[in-house]
Amino acid sequence: MRSLLKRSAALFCVFAVLAMCSTAFAAPVYPAVPSQDILSAGDFGEDVVALQTELRALGFYDGEVTGLFDGATREAVIRLQHFLGVREDGAFGPITFAAYWDAFERGLLAFPSQETEKPETAGRLSGRTIGIDPGQQEAADTGLERIAPGIERTKERQSAGSVGVKTGVSEYKINLLIAFKLRDLLTAEGATVVLTRETSDVSISNMERAERMNEAGVDIWLRLHCDSSSSARQSGASVLIPSRAYGAAIYQESLRLGQCVYESFPAATGATMLGLRALMDQTGFNWSKVPVIAIEMGMLSNPQEDIRLNRDSYQASCATGLFNGILAYFEQTAEKAAE
Repeated sequence: MRSLLKRSAALFCVFAVLAMCSTAFAAPVYPAVPSQDILSAGDFGEDVVALQTELRALGFYDGEVTGLFDGATREAVIRLQHFLGVREDGAFGPITFAAYWDAFERGLLAFPSQETEKPETAGRLSGRTIGIDPGQQEAADTGLERIAPGIERTKERQSAGSVGVKTGVSEYKINLLIAFKLRDLLTAEGATVVLTRETSDVSISNMERAERMNEAGVDIWLRLHCDSSSSARQSGASVLIPSRAYGAAIYQESLRLGQCVYESFPAATGATMLGLRALMDQTGFNWSKVPVIAIEMGMLSNPQEDIRLNRDSYQASCATGLFNGILAYFEQTAEKAAE
């Protein structure tokens, strides 16, 4: 269980999380820095607009979105707190937010599904099996595993991953949210999708993730990650592929998939691309028997990019960019087969 201190720090990004969950509900203007730690009766402003919008979408509040934390808003917060099993004081503070976030993670709370425009052509990925690996997990695994078959060199089974410098949100949460969005886009086109994890409370090493994809017989798979840099000014995304040294059998197709995503991702997100690189020390690559790439979707060490990656609308853009790259890859595959 994450510490209360970390939960309190997470409050500073509460409305980033609220905004990312509610884009489809005419989400309020996203405040760069919330004006206060606790929202309570008498408060007024954009933060309250966001809270009222979310409570209304969830069915706890049936009043107007006014931006004023009035009696009706307080009663709505109390109803939420009763549902969450926390102290019913009518103020939206760190403990309420921590329980609120956990309820979403456990599937106890969810926003209504939104009607989306159906693609003009359905089933373009029918017969394809595609793997998605939402990188990292809630707890790191410092045990060691071999980085490649027949190689004695070892590496940590699963690192802790990056944490947002502004929001305090760990990348494993962002990776999973984008993975779900990508899964939905792929299944809508007829693909069978295999995820290495659907919750964060797991323990799966990098080698085990590759072996799961091998056993599932996926055609390709993508590893979703967020990056970090020693410089807060550094921003941008990058695509990684297996090296020829340990992945000769899958190198060429992984490169082609990587090139497709490298073009489609910035087209959908506007992200700056930092390069496409082949790496020898990626355990998940080296144990894979099928084409695979990893994408570092942005720098959580950059405040602006951290906030952006926590927005639902930007996460949807990331998923769209990845989806378009996958689609382009298989369209190329079909064209090559027809030649």
